[in-house]
Amino acid sequence: MTLEYKNKDTKKIFFLVLGLAFVVFIFTSDGHRYAIDEHHSSEMAFHMVTLVPDPAYVDGESKIFFDIPMYNPRNIGAICSNGITCYPGSVFYSAMQVPFIAANHYLHIISPDTLVLTVDDFVDPHYIHWRNSQNVDLVFMELFYGPFFSSLSVAIFFLICLEHKFTRNNSIILTFLLAFSTMIWAYSNTSLNLVPALFFLLLGYLFFKKYQRLHQNRFLIFSSAFLGFGFLIRTDIILFIIPIWAFLLISHLSAKKKIFSISLFSIPSLICYYIYKIIPGFRFNLEEGNKELSLYDEDACEPGLDCQNDSISVSADISNFFSPIFDTNLFEVCLRIFGILFAPGVGLFIFCPILLTVFFSFVDFFRKNKADCLLILSFLMLNIIYHCLGTGGWHGLNAWGARYLLLVIPFLLIPLGASLEQRNKRKIISILIILGVIGAFFNTVYVIQDVSWFVWSRPGTDVGLFALEGFKTANLYLVPEVIWTFQFSQLTHAIILAFESLQHDIYILHVFGALPYSIIFTFSASILSYLLYRIIRPKKIPKISEES
Repeated sequence: MTLEYKNKDTKKIFFLVLGLAFVVFIFTSDGHRYAIDEHHSSEMAFHMVTLVPDPAYVDGESKIFFDIPMYNPRNIGAICSNGITCYPGSVFYSAMQVPFIAANHYLHIISPDTLVLTVDDFVDPHYIHWRNSQNVDLVFMELFYGPFFSSLSVAIFFLICLEHKFTRNNSIILTFLLAFSTMIWAYSNTSLNLVPALFFLLLGYLFFKKYQRLHQNRFLIFSSAFLGFGFLIRTDIILFIIPIWAFLLISHLSAKKKIFSISLFSIPSLICYYIYKIIPGFRFNLEEGNKELSLYDEDACEPGLDCQNDSISVSADISNFFSPIFDTNLFEVCLRIFGILFAPGVGLFIFCPILLTVFFSFVDFFRKNKADCLLILSFLMLNIIYHCLGTGGWHGLNAWGARYLLLVIPFLLIPLGASLEQRNKRKIISILIILGVIGAFFNTVYVIQDVSWFVWSRPGTDVGLFALEGFKTANLYLVPEVIWTFQFSQLTHAIILAFESLQHDIYILHVFGALPYSIIFTFSASILSYLLYRIIRPKKIPKISEES
């Protein structure tokens, strides 16, 4: 255990980092969903709270997408066994939203009169109508859910940096870079399953690092349990579980210790996988030959869509998870790998320029800890390769940047701690400031406005980036120009929109007004920043007088 980790101020720093991140995230939250995934999960969570099915649900007849028939026009798939969970997505994902929805449902913190938008707020009457018609319980959830889990993830990351034996100050630097210079800030504005999944992933990894340091079996059990629960929320957490399992297998020299450690780590994860297997049986009437639900079949597939990938499995067979591996040729995979990292419209290094430091930080980190470096590299490679295989939306559709790589981002910053220790401090800090400010600017452009609506618009319209589809053959409404050119990149258009015709989309700002919002935000952030500075500032050593 390092002196840095023993420091009595660690808990104070943890909560101050948590509070500062939460303040920024909540004061830039918009209080509404973007994606259809968010809609389905929040609807399921709402009905979990009320225990009343959607009025459109018909017992013994309704199937997934009963409330939005256009997503299942042929009414294919298994019949739902109840009206509460008759939605795609994980019940555990929705369960994470239940406390937030229940809080407003029973306490009435936000009412329909809390915020009524007008043409003074947005120029699009359709958009105004949609926003004003939102269920206020879901608005409350969307407002607090993302900031809550994202700020927890940021604070957990601080502890992870300490576990990697970085100094306290360097750990704080890395933590704030993660919070504000990567897509973590942008995705705190959403209720996607990535948000809680990241929290449980980092928590599981933290306990794994604790096990490495202290060799206490309870930490190994905690690690597996949190990673397993993360898997129940989002199945690609398995891309982190497998490397950690392999790491334990390789690193333990003693056969008895190896078997025992592997067993301790495996049991909680296997229990979670068993739960994952049996849950669909409680949600759907899974008869033989009716275990797959396709959003589209060949007859119902819309022209230009890659329908083969648009399917949801309700059989919970892990083989379905790895099936895309066999569907894509090598050239296409390589192109997608380059795209998911460097494409102007989705590239990870474009939207998070601070991650360009990996080209030297991994070298420094390898010198510091070869085993940890290889483990993190395995996280990166598995995620990139998996998400670039298959026939689907490797690009993340119209989400901000490479959303499928969001879970990897914290691990790509960890090696930077080694660079802060090994390289010229002044030069490295200058690089971090430049890249960090650019990344923070990109995030700001996203959180202050509704990019999904005003940059992308809607499929079939003649405005926005979706309008480029026109009569072209497009994969999931995205033409290649949106992915591969800066001219039509969502980032470029978001920046232009922010400067030319900004329509701010910050919920608390709309509620309070500019002056109260500015005062409360500035005061809260300043107090937390000052308290943090008081802890981390260099301590003055009292001078000893000559007489003494």
